[in-house]
Amino acid sequence: MLKKYLLKGKIDILKNNFFLILFLLTLFATSVNAHTFTGMIGFYDGLSHPVLGMDHFLAMVSVGIVSAQIGGRAIWTIPSTFVGVMIIGGVLGIAAEVNKGLDNQVISLSEAASLNYLADYIYTIIEFGIVLSVILLGLAIAIEKKLSAGITIIFVGFFGLCHGAAHGLEMPWAANPVLFASGFAAGTATLHLFGVGIGHYFIKSTTSSMLLRLTGLGCALYGMSLLF
Repeated sequence: MLKKYLLKGKIDILKNNFFLILFLLTLFATSVNAHTFTGMIGFYDGLSHPVLGMDHFLAMVSVGIVSAQIGGRAIWTIPSTFVGVMIIGGVLGIAAEVNKGLDNQVISLSEAASLNYLADYIYTIIEFGIVLSVILLGLAIAIEKKLSAGITIIFVGFFGLCHGAAHGLEMPWAANPVLFASGFAAGTATLHLFGVGIGHYFIKSTTSSMLLRLTGLGCALYGMSLLF
C-alpha cells in the first residue's frame, strides 16, 4: 500500500512539473548559437530562425511567461505587441539586406566605407538589444508581477524591433522575403504561446512559481554570459 502511494506521489510530481521540466531540458540541448537555417526556401527558413537560436528562443518564450505572470489583457497585448513591432523591424532588416549591395561606380570608395561602418554600428546595437532582452525578460520572470503592463509593453516593443531587424538582416538570399517574414512571425507567435502555457501552468502553486522564477534568473545569467 505504501509503495503504491509513493509511486502515485512521483507520478503527480512529474505531471505537475511537466512543462517546467520540458523547458529546462531545452537549456541543455546542443548549442546552435543563433541564426542557422534549414536550407528550405522562404517560410521554413523564417520559421527556423527564432526557434534554433538560443538567444531568440529564450526571449520569445520569456515574453509569453511574463505576460502570463501579469495576467489579464497582458496575456495577449504583450505578445501581440512583440510580434507586431518585430514584423516592422523584420521588414526594415529585409529591406536593408536586399539593398545592401553597393555600386562603386555610383558612389566613391570612401562613401562605401562610411556606409559599411554605419551598418556595422547599427548591427552591434541590434545584437546588444537582443542580449539585453534575454537578461531583462529573465529578470522580469524572476521578480514576478513587479512591472506594470505598460512599462513591459514599451520594453517588449523595443526588443521586438531588435529581434525583427536581426531576422531580416540574416535572411538567406534565396528566400522569398514575404514567406520568410511570415515564417519568423509564425515561429515567434508559437513560442509566445508556449511561454504563456508555461507561465499559466506554473503560477498556480508556490513551489512551481518559485521554480519558474529561478528559471528566469538562470535565463538572465545566460544573457549576461553572452555579453562576454
